Amino acid sequence: MLDYALEQLIDGMSLGGILLITLPVSLIYGWLSGRMRLFFANTLFLIFMSLPVTGKALLLPIDIGIAFEKVQPDMLRGKVDVLAIIAPGSRKDAQSSALVPSLTSFSRLKRAEMILSKVPLPLIISGSDGGDGAASELAYLSENAQMPGQLLLAFGAKGTAEHARNIARLMKEQNLKRVAVFVSGIHAYRTRAVLEAEGIEVALVIVGINDATFGWRDFIPGFDGFFYWKHALKEYAGLMVYKWRGII
Repeated sequence: MLDYALEQLIDGMSLGGILLITLPVSLIYGWLSGRMRLFFANTLFLIFMSLPVTGKALLLPIDIGIAFEKVQPDMLRGKVDVLAIIAPGSRKDAQSSALVPSLTSFSRLKRAEMILSKVPLPLIISGSDGGDGAASELAYLSENAQMPGQLLLAFGAKGTAEHARNIARLMKEQNLKRVAVFVSGIHAYRTRAVLEAEGIEVALVIVGINDATFGWRDFIPGFDGFFYWKHALKEYAGLMVYKWRGII
């Protein structure tokens, strides 16, 4: 349990991890100075962040995707020129060092095929791999794709912005203007923003899950609360950087 707590709070830069580190410091300072306000404030904010409802509330304005199971053919038919998938890239197996295609990419491909069986469209897959060799994730996905229409591939994206730009470039080359795109829910807003900045009409952003869905368990403190805070703050920071760089 302790390992899980430390992983959730300290994995990467996060406000929760900083508060966890400063907690004993504020306690020692309170003992030595007789002023416990900083310690109490630190503790209360940690408890506040541990409530999943608070982190989900931060995510609510940018949780603009629609879950795959809610997508209906009429949402795409006549409203979309192409379907696109953002493939996060293969990963290296810790034991064998072999490159293994990600389950996320394969899942998005098969879900896209389900849509394309009802609404035939071209498919764009934007990958993180640097080339089209045999070890490439895109090579694996294209070999296993059951496509009724055209398949277009883009290589070498190093982040969400490059994925979106690669998709936009291929669409412009093919004179396609409207897209429905598969991406993770946390990156749905920035993906749409970059595509629109490139002059692409985004009819739909399709995600695996919506993070900003609320239930009674969200009012119970837990480590999930820190997870939502971490990703919400990271996403808002990313959007600020995109805005500062003129990407969106």
